Amino acid sequence: MEIRDSKSVYLEMNASVSATPDTIAPKGKVIASLWMLLAASVCVLLLRKLVHQSFFFDGGIYASLARNLAEGTGSAWRLHFSNTLFAVFSEHPPLMMWLESLGFMVFGDTIAVEKSFSLLTFAVSGMLLFKIWTRLHDGDPLMQRAAPLALFMTLVAGRVNWGFANGMLENLLTVFTLCAILLVVTAYDARLNASAIRRMALVFGAGVAIVLALLTKGPVGLFPWAAPMLYWMALRRPAFSAVVLDSIIIAGVIVLFFLLLWSFDESREASQRYLSAQLLSSLVGERGYNGGGLAAFRKILLGNGYSLLILALVFAAGSLWRRASIDPALRRDRLQRSVFLLLVGCSASLPIAISPRVANFYFNPSLPYFSAGLCALCAPVLMEGLGKLREKGQSRLWMASIGALALGVVVVGVNVGRLGVDRQTIMTARKIVDVVCSGAMPCDETISACGKVLEDWALHTYMQRYYKISIADTSTEIAKYLVSDDSCGPYPVYTDTGTDISPYRLLRH
Repeated sequence: MEIRDSKSVYLEMNASVSATPDTIAPKGKVIASLWMLLAASVCVLLLRKLVHQSFFFDGGIYASLARNLAEGTGSAWRLHFSNTLFAVFSEHPPLMMWLESLGFMVFGDTIAVEKSFSLLTFAVSGMLLFKIWTRLHDGDPLMQRAAPLALFMTLVAGRVNWGFANGMLENLLTVFTLCAILLVVTAYDARLNASAIRRMALVFGAGVAIVLALLTKGPVGLFPWAAPMLYWMALRRPAFSAVVLDSIIIAGVIVLFFLLLWSFDESREASQRYLSAQLLSSLVGERGYNGGGLAAFRKILLGNGYSLLILALVFAAGSLWRRASIDPALRRDRLQRSVFLLLVGCSASLPIAISPRVANFYFNPSLPYFSAGLCALCAPVLMEGLGKLREKGQSRLWMASIGALALGVVVVGVNVGRLGVDRQTIMTARKIVDVVCSGAMPCDETISACGKVLEDWALHTYMQRYYKISIADTSTEIAKYLVSDDSCGPYPVYTDTGTDISPYRLLRH
């Protein structure tokens, strides 16, 4: 009875809110222009880089693991990168590689698979964030129409577009965590008047999505578990008892998952390897200290720098015109939604911030919530300004958006197939292979390396991803060919091949 009463109060309040005009809504032509400008931004910021051959080495490693799995090298719980590096990959859980391997099974060994997979995660993430935005702002048409603004602020936040252009694990993690948050928001949408059983079913689904997030990148995928409580804190619904029950349901799903994982030898051994090789060693700082603590909080602020700048500029611009009066209940309701999104962003980022090892892109899954939360604060002002555009201004915006989108498509087209930022490394790998694989004999599966070459992870990645060649330390294996640099000692048994791979040298035994 308590849940029904809280819903009734909300519906009555929201009905009066919706009936109160607060601003001049932008015309459909203006909203269409915003969507085209968003599409142009996607072309320039994301697709332009995605169609290059370059891939950050993390994404290249994941693609190699998936390709090898599809070809029968390694197994589902014992992923294999190369004979000399990550012979048994234990750095992360395997779900993303499992899913990506399906593409290689269907389409074969082509970089189009990892590129398309990364693009798919971007498209699904965008769709899920759009659904969260429109569901959360159900009954507030003006805010719903501001969805392209929220998506744009997410696109430019931190390393989001870079991550989707480079096949990072955070991409799939973002998909599953957004899915979990959407299910919670849908379960608590008072307008649906959902029964307790339907609500709990949606929450159970959120628990499953969290499990998939855990199988993607471990404990950092747990943060949607806090969503029911954060929703109650921000919006004071549903009843607190329902929130506690829902949190227990999610916890139960997670516990059942771990029990199932621990029930089979291969999955249990893989989990133990991950805990010892990656998780525990990272938490205690054995894998190095990189930007944790206060430095991590600076990274969070920098990651939201563009969104904060947009917020400041919009409010500064809004001060130049006379604002329409806004119903206090509507203002409060919008603020509560913003607070919820910002709280979810904090729950996703703060646990990462206190760990010893932190990279900027680790915060990518939290940035959609920060961006959407900040957008919820400034969207009413910006939408009011757009609503004041006269016919001439609307036409100019329309033409500008068409021009921007056309330019974006051209930019993508001229970049298709280019080598990209890793041009030198890709060319180095090609030159090495031209020598190593010359003649009628098959290519050597392993070449030796020394000095700084051993720490050139991009070279490791491209040699394995494109040519299935492993790079071994000369202290463990003397191969027919050696890649060296000035930091290496003399190797009298090797002679220079004369191949220009500066700053390295290619030697032959």
